Amino acid sequence: MSVTPSTVLQLSSDVRQTRLADEGIVLLQNDGEILVVNEVAIRFIELIDGSTSMDGLTDLLLREYQVERDTLFSDLAEYAQELLSQGVLTETEA
Repeated sequence: MSVTPSTVLQLSSDVRQTRLADEGIVLLQNDGEILVVNEVAIRFIELIDGSTSMDGLTDLLLREYQVERDTLFSDLAEYAQELLSQGVLTETEA
């Protein structure tokens, strides 16, 4: 599966996340795995709600960070693909 502007994501049911200062912790409960992510990554994960498309998530983050839209979308799509392959995220129907 390829992440596109219309892709809608949600956190997997066994995933918990929290922010600690300027980074985040993502816990995959079933695997007993912990990921430490940077500030932008945890903000992206916090915004994933199972109904907002990648295009919408990009727009939300553009309000918070000074970056070119195409660059941000490309980076988010690549990161989302990585999180999908790790089981942190799943694709859903909007």
